[in-house]
Amino acid sequence: VVLVRTRGLWGSSFSWARTGTKPSLTGELSRGVFKLLANLIVFAPRRRVTMTLEAFTAAERPEPTREAMNPWIEKWYNADGGEQPTFVPTHFLFGPRTHEFPPHYQAPIPDASKVKQPVKDAIAKLLAEHVKRSLTESENLPETTLASLGLDSLETMEIAVQVEQQFGFTSELLPVNVGQLWAIASGLAESGPPKPPPPLWFTPPSDTKPLEILGETIPEAFWNRARRHPKNVAAADDLAGTLTYEKLLIGVLTMAKRFESLPGENVGVLLPASVAGDIAVLGLHFAGKTPIALNWTTGPSAMAHAVKITGLTRVITSKRFIDRTQLEVPGAEFVFLEEIRAGVGKLELLRRLIAVRFFSSFIKPTFKTDPHAAAVVLFTSGSEKAPKAVPLTHANIISDLRGATPPQELTRADSVLGFLPMFHSFGLTIAGLFPILAGAKVVHHPDPTDAAALARKAAAYQTTILIGTPTFMGFIFSRLKPGEVPHLRIVVVGAEKCPDELFDRVKAIAPQATVLEGYGVTECSPCVSVNPVAKPKRGTIGQPLPNVRVCIRDLDTDLPRGPNEMGMLYVNGPNVFPGYLAHDGEPPFSMIDGERWYTTGDLASLDDEGYIVFHGRLKRFLKAGGEMISLPMLEEPFATKYPPTDDGPQVAVEGIELPGSRRVVLFATFEISLAEANAILKADGLGGVMRIDDVKKLDAIPVLGTGKTDYKLLRSQITKP
Repeated sequence: VVLVRTRGLWGSSFSWARTGTKPSLTGELSRGVFKLLANLIVFAPRRRVTMTLEAFTAAERPEPTREAMNPWIEKWYNADGGEQPTFVPTHFLFGPRTHEFPPHYQAPIPDASKVKQPVKDAIAKLLAEHVKRSLTESENLPETTLASLGLDSLETMEIAVQVEQQFGFTSELLPVNVGQLWAIASGLAESGPPKPPPPLWFTPPSDTKPLEILGETIPEAFWNRARRHPKNVAAADDLAGTLTYEKLLIGVLTMAKRFESLPGENVGVLLPASVAGDIAVLGLHFAGKTPIALNWTTGPSAMAHAVKITGLTRVITSKRFIDRTQLEVPGAEFVFLEEIRAGVGKLELLRRLIAVRFFSSFIKPTFKTDPHAAAVVLFTSGSEKAPKAVPLTHANIISDLRGATPPQELTRADSVLGFLPMFHSFGLTIAGLFPILAGAKVVHHPDPTDAAALARKAAAYQTTILIGTPTFMGFIFSRLKPGEVPHLRIVVVGAEKCPDELFDRVKAIAPQATVLEGYGVTECSPCVSVNPVAKPKRGTIGQPLPNVRVCIRDLDTDLPRGPNEMGMLYVNGPNVFPGYLAHDGEPPFSMIDGERWYTTGDLASLDDEGYIVFHGRLKRFLKAGGEMISLPMLEEPFATKYPPTDDGPQVAVEGIELPGSRRVVLFATFEISLAEANAILKADGLGGVMRIDDVKKLDAIPVLGTGKTDYKLLRSQITKP
């Protein structure tokens, strides 16, 4: 084994040490050429670089185990105390002779009082499994370093990934102490210094007219918008920077050319909220393909089902994203955007730029023009095991986007912070496609659980609109301080009931902003109603969009309900989808007065002013963080493994919704640990939000007179953690 150690490079313009952030390779190379010329080449100050090589025979190496090898390697690389940044003047005569390197960012230790005891206990248990012993009282403290527990950097990364998967939060930073693991598990982890917005982001639009959709299909609307406002800002994120409509169109056309050769009509998309996601979806449309948005939070079996019923063979994703998440899509091959980009030459981009800028009237792509063709397929979990495939047509989505504009009085001066993933109907259409197609601008962030980064991004980019679920909004506003978002105008929330606490918090942080609670379902593209900004009504989910009709009917008699009377909520309008794909269950539609209406399965009432009051769900669903959780789907693996006996059922799963979270409990007549329960779900292909939060042992599972499980009684036995 030969080890190689370099010294003298840390601190150069190509390292993080100079600014504390990732340097631009192209930019530093360009500046480097200029500095060489300024130093007349031969007088350029030189950096003293040393390289140490040392060979070790088998007798000199420790045993080949991770526990022995990793500390040995780390010790060798840091034998001289580790490397400190070295500064070299940029000019042999006039360059500065000193430089103060920014301190290395260290995430703060969270306030232990903000971390719930079950989280602390779970982290202690996880650490004990790795160090092969229980933590002492003096070790189970926030300031205890993971290195002091004997954990190396690889083990630390493994633990961090386990915490992210178990608790649903992520962090870009590698934790160094117990407290930072608590922070990740609680959604309190701080990220590194924010990347400042490019100046181009703040370029005002060419006009401030109301938002408008300029076409009857998604590609047509984007093409017309990009041609009308090519120099206006369209989208941004930390990786892509800020793109104008012209640059975004060039990226879309370039990718579309590659996507055309992909086999099949349907192509999967597995990407977080990002400019890359925008380009992938629009590029598929320009290539004549239908994007299939895959929900990675429900585990591999659900994605395998999606592959099967939509006939997928290829899934567009990012190597960086897959490396981070370790996702697999059984039955389909990945197409990595990084590899496609590597094959795009500068000359091709130049030709396309010239064509778009000067000859766009002659190069209009031949994309699909049928508004009633499927524009995307999304998936939503039902009461059965397999998720249902929801095709939304261009007409569905376009009509919904048009209907959402008037109530919120949106203009081209608005900007959106988009962070919900693409498989989320709200994230794909309202927080993703809407601003781009309608003429506003959107800045993306890939991780909806990274509250600190989202708060900083909302402040730095001066976004005027936040769109998301109350859960995620609560995380964001918990990190904001009064006066940090003075430009914020509207906070649109949906997918779950908005708690009073969020209304109060927004008022304290941004009194100029208005919280607009709305309602939607994937099958309705997804918006059904929203509170108008001119007259919001707290405690309601707003009025139906201008082009949407709703009605409330009695559950037993199916007769119309009067004002303030609760019943089943039905929806009719151009935003309602045509029907599930490959679905052999009951259709989700009802005929009312000769028209087809979508049956939401939700209970609601209409008040005297036509505002909708939401009363709850009829089916055995939970919603947490905007994601639908099917309790029957969670129960099935246990019922299969532990079938009913003569004494009745052995298992049952029930849950309750909590403000900003949920509590799903496995009831069993035998001893089973929480880890064992979730291992059973994992073996069945479930994961992410599809997990058990607690296990309770009962002498017997309660049943009704019909022999069915009494879930109502079980629900009453679930308490808050």
